[in-house]
Amino acid sequence: MTTNGVIWITGFSAAGKTTLSRKVDALLRKKGINTVSLDGDDLRNILGDNWGYDIVSRKELAKIYMRLCSHLSSQGHVVIISAIAMFAEVEEWMRSNIPNSIQVYLDVPRKEREERDSRTKKIFSSKNFDDTIYDIPQSPDLLIHNFGDMTVDQAAESIVGKFFNQLGSTQDLGRELHWNTYYKHAKVPGNPSPYAETVLPHLQPGSTLLEIGSGNGRDTAFFASHGIQVTAIDRSEAAIELCRESHREYPISFMAGVLSDLWPQFGTKKFDSIYCRFVLHAMPLSEEIATLHHCSQLMKPGARLYIECRSINDPLARKGEILSKTERIDGHYRRFIVLDELKERLSQASFKVVDAIESDGLSAHGNDNPVVIRITAERVVGFEYLVSPPNASVPDNLTLIC
Repeated sequence: MTTNGVIWITGFSAAGKTTLSRKVDALLRKKGINTVSLDGDDLRNILGDNWGYDIVSRKELAKIYMRLCSHLSSQGHVVIISAIAMFAEVEEWMRSNIPNSIQVYLDVPRKEREERDSRTKKIFSSKNFDDTIYDIPQSPDLLIHNFGDMTVDQAAESIVGKFFNQLGSTQDLGRELHWNTYYKHAKVPGNPSPYAETVLPHLQPGSTLLEIGSGNGRDTAFFASHGIQVTAIDRSEAAIELCRESHREYPISFMAGVLSDLWPQFGTKKFDSIYCRFVLHAMPLSEEIATLHHCSQLMKPGARLYIECRSINDPLARKGEILSKTERIDGHYRRFIVLDELKERLSQASFKVVDAIESDGLSAHGNDNPVVIRITAERVVGFEYLVSPPNASVPDNLTLIC
């Protein structure tokens, strides 16, 4: 798996951020890691120095730094950024949206920093210098007292060690709060989706179906009303509570959680089909990969997986805050799907694509007419996983059982 993430080295002026970031960069490169090194002062100039030094301008520039870090990290780099940028909302954004990210705070007494500054940048005498506008990190991932007996080598080694210890961390991306709020307060359509109506003729009455991302249960109840034995899961507890209350007349099994956590509860049960509408684009890539592999484990050979998701060609893919080439936050998190890449991931999860279409006009609702991908994929006969699939990458333990 490609190592990526963000190491944010922060602290007040003359705390040693730039020197330490260079050493961290060198250590990671020796380990064969692809790195990108960014410095706050350089970035301000590179971006045109169009921002002032008031607190509003500094916050906006700090947010731009973090969005840039996220974008570079998503392309397989470890980004080391040395920048003050110490604002609570910027730190919160990083922790919520950038996987494998750590904040390192360099604590150096003011007197020591003034002495260092007098020999270098002489920032303390600048009219733009104002330490008081920043928020000292209350819970940095790593606190380094970067003075006295602490050497650059020691500090750099501790940062690299901390980063590798936190590899594999995942971010909620604000999803739990958004979807719980949405299903508690928003008006959600109650009629079945056009996709559910398209899928129904392919399902046999009495067959078993697992729905991933049931939402308010509009499609769940539709399938159940036609004699399908439905198990439905959703990461939002509020959505599942709504489903249990709204669809009590049907013998549906509703479960709150994500498939990576819930799949062991199914034991040896295998489903005739799995239905996944408008949920893949709500998952980071690592979660999608794990979900597809768990789907493969839970399906009978020859069973079919039905997917509808937003395409990279959807107009919303160009709106909102950029996290990566395919990820945006516009009200809430979305990752827009590239059709050929999804086909490849399905193949790696033991599926063959039976049918695929990418178009608008398939899932219009109100003023929203998204470009969506619809895929029908069949579980390939003869492939099984001997151990649990990974959470973040294509497994190397795929074995053909003859």
